[in-house]
Amino acid sequence: MAIEPKGIIDKLNKRMLLKAMRKNIRLVLTIGWLAVFVAPEARTQSGRIENFTLTDVTSNRPVSLSDYREKEGVVLVFTSHACPYAKLYEERLTGLMTEFRGKGIQFLLINSNASSEETEDAVEQMAKVAQQKGYGLPYLADKDHKVANSLGATKTPEVFVLQNSHGVFSLKYRGAIDDNPQVPTDVGTHYLKEAVQAVLKNTNLSLAERRPTGCLIKRE
Repeated sequence: MAIEPKGIIDKLNKRMLLKAMRKNIRLVLTIGWLAVFVAPEARTQSGRIENFTLTDVTSNRPVSLSDYREKEGVVLVFTSHACPYAKLYEERLTGLMTEFRGKGIQFLLINSNASSEETEDAVEQMAKVAQQKGYGLPYLADKDHKVANSLGATKTPEVFVLQNSHGVFSLKYRGAIDDNPQVPTDVGTHYLKEAVQAVLKNTNLSLAERRPTGCLIKRE
C-alpha cells in the first residue's frame, strides 16, 4: 500500500516537532541548573549586595547590613563551633578584628548551620560561646540559611568583604581567610587582610575570590 504525500508530510512534521520538544526540554533543564547553582554567586559578583536582617544572639536584637552604611566596609564571617577549621582560625580572626577596630571596618559573625538545642551551633550555644569569648561584635543566627544562600556561602570559615559606596555595598572579595589553615606562621598570602586594606585604600585586588578550606554549611 502506497503512502500518500500527505502522510509522509505528517510523519516528517511529527518528527520535527518531537526533535524541537527534546531540544527545548534540554534548554529548560540547563537554565534551571544554572539558576540553582550559579544564581547566588552571580548576584554577588554582579555588584550590589542586598540588605538583610538577622538576630544578634548576644543582644537578641535585629541587625541589618544597612546599619553600617557609615562604615568603609563590612566583613561577613561564616563560622561554626563544630568545625575544626573554624576553630583554627579563631585567634587569627580575633587579631584582624583588633587590628582594624576603629578604622571603618565592621566584622559580623554569621552562623548558618542547621541546629537543634543539642548541637554545638544551636542559638543558645552561640550566645554562650560569644559571652565566654567576649566577641564584642554582633554574632548573627542565619538558621534558615537566607543570607548564606543569597551570597552562595558554602563553608565555614568563609569570608565576604563588602565595600561601601554611598550606602551601597558591593562584593570586594570572597573565600578563604589565608592560604594555610593549619599553621599560622607558614601563611604566605593573607587574603582577608589584603582585601580589607584594599577597601580602606579604595584600590583593586589582584584576586577577588579564593576557594575556602573548611566544613560544609549544614542546611536543613
